[in-house]
Amino acid sequence: MRTLKTLMTAVGLAASAACVAGPFCVLVTGLGQDCKYYDEGSCAQAAMERHGACVDRSTGLATGFNRGARYCLVGAGENRCEYYDAASCAKVAQDHGGTCVQRPRSGT
Repeated sequence: MRTLKTLMTAVGLAASAACVAGPFCVLVTGLGQDCKYYDEGSCAQAAMERHGACVDRSTGLATGFNRGARYCLVGAGENRCEYYDAASCAKVAQDHGGTCVQRPRSGT
């Protein structure tokens, strides 16, 4: 009986955690995704602090706030300009067979 109570508690906690997930996720290489963000601004800020990317949970695509990302992964399928530091971009490039390049600055 105790095992059943423990199992029911675990199921309840897992269900409540899924309900807390927001529409935006911070993705960091090697750490998975953190989907607790309900607005792009806070997601983008957290992504920048963690050297990751902010993505729309429903599409998996980078949000418009990644415009400040300075590095792009190219040649590994779809080109993705969502990396805030060279090290995280280089790691993904190595793992997926692409190349990391610095994003050209607009207006220069």
